[in-house]
Amino acid sequence: MLLHYAWRRIKSGGMQWYGRPHVLLCIVCCSLYPGMGDHMYFYVHMIFGLNGLLASGIALLGTFVSGSVWGGVLSVTTFFYNHGQSTRVMWTPPLRESFAMPLLFLQTLILSFIIRKRSCSLVVWTSLVLATVAFLLPWQFSQFTLLTQVLSVLVVHCLRLISSQKFLRILLAYTLAFAVNVVLQFGNNMLLTSFLPSCLLSCLIVGLLSSTSHLLKFRPLIMVVEVSVVIVGSVLMKMGVAAILGAKEDEHIISILLSKFTSYHDFHTQLYTCAAEFDFLPLSYVLDLTWTLLLPMSVVSMAIITVRVVKHIFGKEETGHSDDVMATPPGDLAVQVYHLMQTVAYVVMATLIMRLKLFLSPQLAVVAGLLPSLLRASGLSRSQYKWMVAGLLVCSSLKGWHNFHLQHSVIGEYNNPEGEQLALWIRDHTPETAVFAGTMPTMATVLLTTGRPIVNHPHYETASLRNRTYHVYSIFGRKPVKEIHSILHGMGADYVISEDGWCHKHRSKPGCSFSEMWDEEDPVNKERPVFCAVLQTHTPSPFQLVYHNPVYRVLRVANGNDKSDSH
Repeated sequence: MLLHYAWRRIKSGGMQWYGRPHVLLCIVCCSLYPGMGDHMYFYVHMIFGLNGLLASGIALLGTFVSGSVWGGVLSVTTFFYNHGQSTRVMWTPPLRESFAMPLLFLQTLILSFIIRKRSCSLVVWTSLVLATVAFLLPWQFSQFTLLTQVLSVLVVHCLRLISSQKFLRILLAYTLAFAVNVVLQFGNNMLLTSFLPSCLLSCLIVGLLSSTSHLLKFRPLIMVVEVSVVIVGSVLMKMGVAAILGAKEDEHIISILLSKFTSYHDFHTQLYTCAAEFDFLPLSYVLDLTWTLLLPMSVVSMAIITVRVVKHIFGKEETGHSDDVMATPPGDLAVQVYHLMQTVAYVVMATLIMRLKLFLSPQLAVVAGLLPSLLRASGLSRSQYKWMVAGLLVCSSLKGWHNFHLQHSVIGEYNNPEGEQLALWIRDHTPETAVFAGTMPTMATVLLTTGRPIVNHPHYETASLRNRTYHVYSIFGRKPVKEIHSILHGMGADYVISEDGWCHKHRSKPGCSFSEMWDEEDPVNKERPVFCAVLQTHTPSPFQLVYHNPVYRVLRVANGNDKSDSH
C-alpha cells in the first residue's frame, strides 16, 4: 500500500523523486512492473509477490529443521513438484488465504527456532508475535491453524522436551498476538468466542501447574492428565464465553463438522458441504503425492520420529550434543515432535475438509526434508547421505517434473464479459445509493466495481450476514412472489440480481441444487414453481425487469422514485 501511495503521489506531482531514495525505489519497482499504478495490477502483483514467500519459507524451514541445506532443497523441490496440491493462488488470487498462507511457514520457522534454542532474545520473541499477528489478521481460518500449533507445542511440553518457562512464554506471545488481532478486527466475535483463547488460557493453567506433575511418576499418565485438562477446560470456557456474549458466529463450522459424521444438514452447511472443496480428501490426492514420493518420504520420517518419541517416553532415547551423530540433541527432538504433531493435525483437517490440503501438502514437504537427516543419525556417512538425497530427488523427479511442467504450461485469463456489462450498466443507470442483493460472489463484484451498497457478501462468518444471505437466496426457492418481494424490500434492497446458471445449478452431490435445498428447508411451498425459473418466462409483479443479458437479470424491488433505464 505504501508503494502504491508513493506511485500515485509521484504521478500527481505531489512528490519529487530527487533526494529521496525510497521514492526512487518506487519508480524503479513501478518501471519493472508495468501497470503498477493501476489498482487491479498492483493488487495481483502484490499477491503473487507475497506468495513467493511461501516457497522461501518452506526452503528455510526445511533447512532449519533438518539441519542441512540438502533438507531444504528436498523440501522446496517436493513442494514445487506438488504445487497443484499446495495452493490455489494461481487460480483465484483474491482470496484471504492468499495473504495469510505465505506468512504461515515463516511464522512456523520462528516458532521452530524458539523450540530448538535454549534461550532466545527479545527480538526473536517480538518476531514471533508480529508474525502471528500478520498471519491471523487477514484470514478467518487462521485461528484454527494457531489452535493446532498451541496443541502441538502442548504435546512437546508434556513430553518435557521444552521447559515450562519456555512453554509459558510461547503461550504469552500467542496471547499478545491474539489480543492485538481482536483490537485490529474491532472486537471480532468469532475470534473472541473461538477455541483459541480458551485453549490458550487452559494451557497457561497447565503450564503454571506443571511444577506439581512430580506427584505423578508415570510419564504417560502425566500427558493424559494435562491434555485432558486442556481439552475439558477449553470446551467449558468456550461455551461459557459464547453464552455470555450471545455469539453464534462459528455455529456453522460446528454444524459442518457435525454433518461430516452424522446425517445432520441444514441450508448453511449444504452451501459448504455441497462444494467439492469441502468434501472429504479424495484418494486421487494420496496417489498424486505417492507418485512424487512426497507421501512415502513423509510417512517414513514420521515413523522414525514416532519411534524416538516412544523411546523418550520410556526413557530409552539417547540424547546428547549435536556433534554426536548417534544421539539426538534435546532441541532437535523437540522440533521433530512438534512437526510430527503439526502434521498429524493437518492430516485430520485435510481429511475432513479437502480444501485444507493447502496446509498439509507444504507441511509434508517440510517433514520429507527431514528424512535424510533422520537416516544419517542412524549411522550414514556424509557421502552416503549426499547420495541418498540425490537418489530421492531423482526418483521424485520422475513424476514431479511432469507435474511442474504441467503447472508451468497453464496459460489463461479470466474472462466474464457478461459480468463486465452488468457492472457498467449498474454504474451508468442506477443511483449511487441504490442497494443490491444477489449471490455472494456477484455482490462482492458489485461492491468492488461499482461502489454500490449491498445487502449480503461472502463474509459468511458473521451470523447476521448468514441470515441475510439465507433470505436473499429465497429467490432460488419456491416461496410466493409477494413473500420474496417483502423479504427483499424489508432488507432495504432496491434491486436484486438473479443468475440463470445458479437457478439450474446441480452440484457434485444429489440434493445439492438450490431447488432441492429449499424443498427441504421450506416444504410448505414444495409444489410451487421455482421463482428464478419463472423469471425466464416472465417477470411477475411487483418486480420489474430493468436489465438482462445471457447470464444476469436485474429486477427492481422497491417502488422508489429512482429512475433507471430498462435494457
